[in-house]
Amino acid sequence: MNSKIATFAIFAALLSGTVQAQPGSRHHEVADLVAIDSVDLFVPNGFDANDEIVVVLDGYLPNSCYRLTRPEINIDPATHVIKITQQARHFPGPCIVTLVPFTNIIHVGALDAGSYLVSTNKGILTKNLNVERDLGTGTYGPDDFLYAPVDAVSVSKSADGQLEAKIQGRFTNDCMEFKEVRVLTKGRVIELLPILKDIAADGACRPIEQPFTKSVRLPDDLVVGRNLVHVRSLNGSSINAVFSVAPTY
Repeated sequence: MNSKIATFAIFAALLSGTVQAQPGSRHHEVADLVAIDSVDLFVPNGFDANDEIVVVLDGYLPNSCYRLTRPEINIDPATHVIKITQQARHFPGPCIVTLVPFTNIIHVGALDAGSYLVSTNKGILTKNLNVERDLGTGTYGPDDFLYAPVDAVSVSKSADGQLEAKIQGRFTNDCMEFKEVRVLTKGRVIELLPILKDIAADGACRPIEQPFTKSVRLPDDLVVGRNLVHVRSLNGSSINAVFSVAPTY
């Protein structure tokens, strides 16, 4: 596309109202770092002091000139308040005037046992976080269960119209198989615990790389709007996905 055609395309977009011009701006100017409000704050619970704790922010950037970047995290050990400020870089226009969805998984890290308050949007959005004491009762290291090695999770409707989560991952030996997937619902957070059957400790398992997909039906009484599915994984991390629940009429 030559320069005349490109100029006309931008001008036409401006007339149509789909692009927002910013007079005097240049594309090579340094972007501003700005705070971005979130619409939803999701805080999974059930963490122990040995877990890597995550929270999830969900919302919209104002237009196409914003790019999500690192959050600012401040943890006050005295008050147990965790303040999270989502940040974005704001670039010069022209900009497409449309809301841009974002979901950001915030890695808080390990915390001492206790009750915490997580806040964002300058304290407007708050959630409680309870970190349990590590009792050391697990047979398989830091966790009480041997979880499946999960890589991804997605939520969609099944053939009968019900919402289901599909967890995907890779078994790494031929002894691995599912025992159950526990489903715990706490408000708009659905926790999935993909528990494996006990594996013999005699080393008689053959190494493999076997992909798996397992479907798990979600509860019928989910809250309308945005919800979080939170899945524990064998490597100590968690897999998280935010999805929408439509109202029924």
